[in-house]
Amino acid sequence: MNRLRGLSTTIAPISLLVLVFIGCGLIDSRILAPANLMIILTQSVPILFLALGAFIVLLTGGIDLSAGISVTLGSIVVASMLTAGMDLVPALGAGLACVLVIGAVNGTLTTVFRVPAFIATLATMSCIQGVSLLLATRGVYIINEPALKWLGNGRIEGVPVSILVAVGIICVAYVLMHHTRIGLRTYATGSDAAATALANISTMRVLMLAYILAGCFTFLAAVMLIARTPIVTPNLGGQSLLLDAIAACVLGGVSIFGGRGTVIGVVAGSLIVSLFANALRVIGIDPSSIDLMKGALVITALVCDVGITRLRGHVLKEQLNDYR
Repeated sequence: MNRLRGLSTTIAPISLLVLVFIGCGLIDSRILAPANLMIILTQSVPILFLALGAFIVLLTGGIDLSAGISVTLGSIVVASMLTAGMDLVPALGAGLACVLVIGAVNGTLTTVFRVPAFIATLATMSCIQGVSLLLATRGVYIINEPALKWLGNGRIEGVPVSILVAVGIICVAYVLMHHTRIGLRTYATGSDAAATALANISTMRVLMLAYILAGCFTFLAAVMLIARTPIVTPNLGGQSLLLDAIAACVLGGVSIFGGRGTVIGVVAGSLIVSLFANALRVIGIDPSSIDLMKGALVITALVCDVGITRLRGHVLKEQLNDYR
């Protein structure tokens, strides 16, 4: 039964991606042009990385509203360090440390102090936004780092480096979440925290680790953004990217109630979001309306998620009644 549920959680997003792909091709053939498809793939990479982080937290039944602005802070820290003359590796280390601290703070607030994830991450989001504005004293940072340029725009045998990196990260995330104790315990905590605790598994430790792992993926999203666009401002990332990531998760079959979702589903959801946004631009939709349509897409997906969860609960109740 669990295998069938996991399979359906994977197949449904892939089927939706195929339908969206076909629909976009019927609307305007330019959307499916090879050059445009490559743009869609590269644009989906930062969304995918942030969505993988959001996926881990959502699996536990929580949410991280600070992820988008954490991308901004990580980008600004790296950019400011590079501009000051620091080498790339220490600059990346400083940015990663900042984002991991944010993850640890979120984890501490939700586990030790029992603050609801929505409130805790909303508060940290506000704090991070203030810190980002304080650090961005120059307003705009221009990065001229050859390694980052190669990461964002380089190619190997005609394939963008960013896509190859994304494939590698997808493989790591898949093994981590589906074939290790960390992943299995995360699923268990999101499905039934009380039963997981009775199995002598520390749910507090699982939750803390989930937010820290989410921080790692958040930083990867920040690195890919500054690699693709060498101009770093306080507006980089932010709530628009967070909306894309959450949309990718929900469209990818991740339940906002925890315990359900797959890495492959998140990949499909990220491609759907990137394809959807690109299609709107190609057909000439006003840029100011794109976020509105993305929001409507997220609301639709959330309503479907609630409906599916209630339906499953109803079916399970009927099965228990029949068993009795």
